[in-house]
Amino acid sequence: MKKQILKVLPFFEARIWGGKRMLETFNYETDVFPVGEVYNVVALPNGADCLIEGKDMTLSTLYKDYPEWFNCDTEQLPIRVNLLDPLADLSVQLHPDDAYALQYDNSRGKPEAWVILDTPEDGKIEFGHHAKTKEEFANLAHNKEWGNLLKYLPAKKDYFIDIPAGTLHAIGRDVLTYNISRNADLTYRLFDYDRIEVKTGKKRELHIDKVVDNVLVPDTSKGFVWYDSYLKDGCEITDYWDEPGLYTLSRIKVQEQGYYEMNRFAFITVVEGKGEISGTRIKKGETILVPEGLGELKITGNIDAFIASYKNEKKEVE
Repeated sequence: MKKQILKVLPFFEARIWGGKRMLETFNYETDVFPVGEVYNVVALPNGADCLIEGKDMTLSTLYKDYPEWFNCDTEQLPIRVNLLDPLADLSVQLHPDDAYALQYDNSRGKPEAWVILDTPEDGKIEFGHHAKTKEEFANLAHNKEWGNLLKYLPAKKDYFIDIPAGTLHAIGRDVLTYNISRNADLTYRLFDYDRIEVKTGKKRELHIDKVVDNVLVPDTSKGFVWYDSYLKDGCEITDYWDEPGLYTLSRIKVQEQGYYEMNRFAFITVVEGKGEISGTRIKKGETILVPEGLGELKITGNIDAFIASYKNEKKEVE
């Protein structure tokens, strides 16, 4: 198959804190309910896996069968993108690093990052903790002294927040976020507000001991960071993160017409507006894959979009 821009169809996950609002916000249609997460880019074979529009294949199959579209140093697609708009606070959780995840759960770790797309005035996130030692953390956690342990931050619209492995976190109610992470699905929950899962009639599983094993102590998290944008070729561009072996993330806004140079493959997710990208029509909530090597993109319309990509980890020359 010749390299071309393709639309990646969203993969929906039901969540205890989900509802219909995500569908209404981005004009999605699905029988999944209550929708909590929309995976705009996910490629886990025999698991969460986006479909490719008009090609009768999943994203993981495309990655395997057409490696030259990506030119990556990883067996599976290395990045994942999703949108969240929870109607209740998410569980307080963390993700382990690669070594721990592989040893105990045969998975990769899942460092991630968010950009806050919208938030109410009282919007907040849980981020980090107040414990000074692992022993203090474990004691507070096992005794459920959440008020003394958990740290909360006011959510800041259009700000970026980095969440390394081992960082305690939770998106708060009504805080709409764009998320990028490694293409993995391993979460350890510390606290879930004693909620009951409707399907099972039971509380969701917690992983307190694994959280204690992995949590970063002392907490040195930086919280929200603002990145200034710059203008180039008709585009307003914000570059958030560019780490080989992890992910690259930028945001691009275009009014009427702009040009954007692509050196690597990329997934472009529109969060506001509509238009065309090199002849492919795209609107709010949709994602396209731009294979490596297509070069400069011509963008027309009124578009606010995120560009997610990956650079191969540099190897030292022996």
